[in-house]
Amino acid sequence: MNNVTKKLFYTNPDIMEWKTKITSSKYENGKWVITLQETAFYPEGGGQPCDTGKIAGIPVENVYKDHDEVYHILPMKPEQEEVSCAIDAKKRLVHTQHHSGQHLLSATCLDLYGFETLSFHLSDETATIDLDVEALTEEELIMIESEVNRRIFANIPVRTFYIDSRDAKKYALRKIPEGHEKLRIVEIAGIEYNACAGTHVRSTAQIGPLKLLKQEKVRGKTRLYFVCGQRLLEDYSRHFSITNALATQLTTSVSQLSDQVKRLLVENKTLKKNYSRLFNQYAELLKSELLSKSRKAVIDQTFTDLSMKELEILAAKLHQETDRIILFGSVTEGKILLSHNGKSRIHCGQIVKVHLDQFNAKGGGNERKAQAVFQDAQDLRSFVKIIRDKILEILQTD
Repeated sequence: MNNVTKKLFYTNPDIMEWKTKITSSKYENGKWVITLQETAFYPEGGGQPCDTGKIAGIPVENVYKDHDEVYHILPMKPEQEEVSCAIDAKKRLVHTQHHSGQHLLSATCLDLYGFETLSFHLSDETATIDLDVEALTEEELIMIESEVNRRIFANIPVRTFYIDSRDAKKYALRKIPEGHEKLRIVEIAGIEYNACAGTHVRSTAQIGPLKLLKQEKVRGKTRLYFVCGQRLLEDYSRHFSITNALATQLTTSVSQLSDQVKRLLVENKTLKKNYSRLFNQYAELLKSELLSKSRKAVIDQTFTDLSMKELEILAAKLHQETDRIILFGSVTEGKILLSHNGKSRIHCGQIVKVHLDQFNAKGGGNERKAQAVFQDAQDLRSFVKIIRDKILEILQTD
């Protein structure tokens, strides 16, 4: 008698809820591993992630297949033998659309330009295929996307069926899996046959529109990112909201948003250049003030209105004028800067690191320069005082 779980994701791929019985359970690595009489939970494989959902109201964290058996990983064991099961239908739809979308995209790349697909990867964030080509031109990308969507809108039937592996050569399969008596074939009518164990749509129209996002070079080949169907709709809605919000904030139309951003970038660059010039003049005044105000071996000051970048500019100017140690604090960024021009025996990184243990702070550096970041302004001010006093104590022993 064959007690292997009946796989509903093959025999009835549209089912999302069902009742069944637990056939086995074991506690392993802090989780419960159970099998069912029948399951619609698709196990991870072929580039497609596993389904998630609930069994007896308990979250299904992972599903995998081993020796034709499907195992479900749960954080606790269901109390009853008979259980109600439910799949995350939205997640299944996204996986199914992208798996069928990948088949059609790969077939189109092959038909148009002879580009072979080397691998497919699908996650909760991205979908990619790796193509056996160094790079695609802009014209090739446009043609591929256009033809894929033409085929999607043509509502071409997609069907699955099983064949004896000995008959595999009768079909134009790009790759014939080894070690299987039976092969599950996915056919996109008039386009391709593919040996595949994943979940698929019943026609190309159910894939939904497909958009190529970008390409990147990976080990001398091309990784092509794409999105389709439900995820594309959500992605469009998100970008539509962002674009409209930006247009409103910049008091322009969506069609003129790009030009407005370019204009603002030019203005910002000019303002930065002018500010840099003015701050350098201001830093010269600050330098003179700090040099005249203190005759100690350490010039220390905590600023409420200067950034770390500005303090580094000020410190560099001081290092050109004096061999004294500089200790600055930026309240706006919650950071401190300790530095000298190389003529002091104080190791900035070490002294900062030693005293950080007294505060909820992180930092470090080298002999001539160190920084630390603090969550609390009072901690920053206290740290500056401790470091200053410690440095003066060390220098007085010379």
